[in-house]
Amino acid sequence: MKNMNYSTVGHARQQAGFTLLEVLVATVVLGTAVAALFGLLSGALRNAGRLQDPERAFMLGQTKMNELLALGTGSAATEEELPLDETLQGQWDERFRWQAIAKRFRPTAETASFGTVLVQVMVDVYWKPADNREERKLVLESYQLRQQSAGSRP
Repeated sequence: MKNMNYSTVGHARQQAGFTLLEVLVATVVLGTAVAALFGLLSGALRNAGRLQDPERAFMLGQTKMNELLALGTGSAATEEELPLDETLQGQWDERFRWQAIAKRFRPTAETASFGTVLVQVMVDVYWKPADNREERKLVLESYQLRQQSAGSRP
């Protein structure tokens, strides 16, 4: 009986902990997983940084487009209207600038007879990337149906 107890106690001692090899393998697996996770996170942050300027350009351009489309839509007859075939431009800051133009969109005799004209409004947003690469451009385009004044009919 004593022999049986010693063998059971010895067997229990062998299973009580991890071997050095098991600890090393677990450390390598965990280290590999952490390195892969950091690689994914740095790639995601790099992509987010690359999209920051185009996103800001889009928001600024969309705001400017809304401002230009809103010109002449009020009830006051003296309210300024977006001029046709005239380039407008401006700058938000040292990196972002804009340029806009409104043109008649394929004027036809039919639209002239109804006293309306379809106007194409284009806003170009330019920006200089932070890493001093060449200037980038984003184009926004919209259309507006306008009443044609008697003096401006084709």
